[in-house]
Amino acid sequence: MANSSEVLIVGAGLAGINAAITLQAAGVDVQVVESSERPGGRITSDLIDGFICDRGFQLINSKYPALVDLDVIKEIDFIAAPRVIEVSLGNDRHALGDPRVAPWTLLDRATGTMPEKIALLRFLAFTPKKNTSVEEALKIMGTTYIRVLRPFLHGVFLTELSNVDARYGQSIIKCFATGSPGVPRKGVAELPKALAARITSIRYGVQIDSIDNGVAHSSAGDFKAKKIIIATDATTATQLLGLNEVSRMAGCVTWYHAVDTNPSGSGRLVVDGQSRGPIINTVVISDISSDYAPAGRHLISTTTVLGATESDVRRHLSILWGTSTHEWQLIAKYEIPAALPIQSVGRELTQSVKISDTLYVVGDHRAVPSQQGALCSGRLAAELILN
Repeated sequence: MANSSEVLIVGAGLAGINAAITLQAAGVDVQVVESSERPGGRITSDLIDGFICDRGFQLINSKYPALVDLDVIKEIDFIAAPRVIEVSLGNDRHALGDPRVAPWTLLDRATGTMPEKIALLRFLAFTPKKNTSVEEALKIMGTTYIRVLRPFLHGVFLTELSNVDARYGQSIIKCFATGSPGVPRKGVAELPKALAARITSIRYGVQIDSIDNGVAHSSAGDFKAKKIIIATDATTATQLLGLNEVSRMAGCVTWYHAVDTNPSGSGRLVVDGQSRGPIINTVVISDISSDYAPAGRHLISTTTVLGATESDVRRHLSILWGTSTHEWQLIAKYEIPAALPIQSVGRELTQSVKISDTLYVVGDHRAVPSQQGALCSGRLAAELILN
């Protein structure tokens, strides 16, 4: 006999969770099913030999409007990250940060001239032209673009900036300028865990294989509902719904190394202003939250392009941190070929979440590629159902 509910949500990532919370608040009978054994989708963490390893370097922007609405940050022991990054040039690292907290960093000509940095403020103040890329909009900033913005934003979008729509890029940069990124003390998985705890009915380990006529079929039985929300990754959603187009995805590899001697102590993100290897960015993540590493040790999170070898990563890390990496212990390596949807040039910032009168699809691949986009798409589908 089929499990029955008013609304079935397939997937317990941020989009599915927020859809469930919104519907529950309105008194709707909701059932959530999730193929893994925990909520969060790509936002999850593993505990390995006493180290907390997030599956991919991720910061949570505590000022995202959707997170503010959910009032969840107070539940996850949130720690803000520094509002300053470091740009590696030659044998030195040059700080550049939010002028409200580090105004002196604007005077360092190694990261660009003052007019170039002021041009970034102009970019944020005016809407970019349609059908232009982030690269086209920012390359006029010369040295600041080449040495700072291009390597930093590569870590944000995980693809070349020529692939990314300028209007979307502007919105994300504004979020960094006005937001407060950081991590929960015990890892990013604390966010979806706290939100999932609000859901009345959620079942883990349930893989939905197909959907037809309001029934979702799985080896664990059938699930019947008046409305079904598909809140899986883009590829799975496309297969379940028989859609014609799959969102373009960007990938990366995240490496975790344990060290006894801390090469930083600041918790600042480091990027390479000279593109001397496969590393996109690197940070001593345990400088932000000491719980990420056992007492007396330190954990370094490094994001690279796909296909990077460990020897190349160690060589590049040695350059960026200015120290030998030969004795660094590799704790974990996560290859994530579909880490983030690509907001292609000219693509609308939001896509329709309603497929039919009974089927809806949500996720950051239906909105802007971010935690905010995922949360908003889930809420939007719930509101459409309620209306």
